[in-house]
Amino acid sequence: MSAQRGLEVLQPGYCGVRIPVMEHCRGASREVIRHFSGIDPLAEPERINEAFRKLSEALEIDLLWGGGLPERASRSGDTQSALGGEEIFDWSDGERAKKTRGGQDVVQWGIFGATHQEDGRHFVDIPKPASIDEALDFDPLRYFPRTVAQYREEFTASYASMLQSCGDTCLPIPHHYTTCFHWPLAIFGFELLCEAGMEEERFHKLMERFAEVSRRVATAWSEVPSLSGFILHDDLTMSSGPLFAPAWYREHIFCHYPAIFAPFKRAGIPLIFTSDGDCTAFVEDIFKAGADGLNFEYLVDLEKLVERHGDKILIGNINSGVVGHGSTREIEEATRRCVEIGSRAPRFVANIGGGITHDMTPAALETYLGVRKALCRSLRK
Repeated sequence: MSAQRGLEVLQPGYCGVRIPVMEHCRGASREVIRHFSGIDPLAEPERINEAFRKLSEALEIDLLWGGGLPERASRSGDTQSALGGEEIFDWSDGERAKKTRGGQDVVQWGIFGATHQEDGRHFVDIPKPASIDEALDFDPLRYFPRTVAQYREEFTASYASMLQSCGDTCLPIPHHYTTCFHWPLAIFGFELLCEAGMEEERFHKLMERFAEVSRRVATAWSEVPSLSGFILHDDLTMSSGPLFAPAWYREHIFCHYPAIFAPFKRAGIPLIFTSDGDCTAFVEDIFKAGADGLNFEYLVDLEKLVERHGDKILIGNINSGVVGHGSTREIEEATRRCVEIGSRAPRFVANIGGGITHDMTPAALETYLGVRKALCRSLRK
């Protein structure tokens, strides 16, 4: 049972017979799902949970990033589908964007659609501030007014659904995507965030308001019965590194982390922090704030992390670009490098940074799995 291995690696002192794996597999293509599960999710949407369970088993996923496996789905255009659930699309027509039944613009994300905008906005239902002043005066509680008790009720039901969707296949690790820095990025967009961040006094007060929402979310999640682990996410950096000077982050962002992390620490729930980009400059800040683990991209030096923080849960850092577009040899080399270095840390977890994406072919994933499965066993023997 991979779910049991997932539980074990979250605890101090783990050193099992196989290096565990965390993946985010919802972005897998129709071809990949069909190849590994034998089920065509568009032809048989009622079997989507079975398809993703079989995919997870084939990928030997122990920890599932961010939530549960899809449970119910309906094809785009099935306006009166009795199945309900998530809307799935046929992207084989080459279109790069489609509209949902509700008229929302989405781009491809596996067989699903993602609402993420090019300027970094995720909360597209919240009007983008029209000016810097409007951004700096933004009141998060107007859009996220729920109390800890209300969040706890929602999260308890959500976590039970996640567990049910996965069964013994893998252990779902829920997440909060907008820990701190990602709040203004997700609402304002990239350029307005950069402009607002230069007004440091007012921006600091804005971040205090955002941090209050995250504290409520963290407190509520920490009170969910039997929660095994949690992911806090903030895309702190780009591939080139931080957007602002490190001192700016410490003044306005990291000062809020200890209070947001604290509910999980008090409850004894292992906390994994995730950031895209090259977050090397902030590794020490993240662990100092109380994170038990770090999930990171290939841009972060795994060898240095193993040397300095080998006691932590280190999740990474296979290059998704190589798996998606590299040659067989490049995929093998990237996978081998990561697993061989990571194996020196007892709680290392193999992972493709950024998740399984629809540009990864069945052949490429077979190559990746061939190396990863062999090394994850042999290096622990």
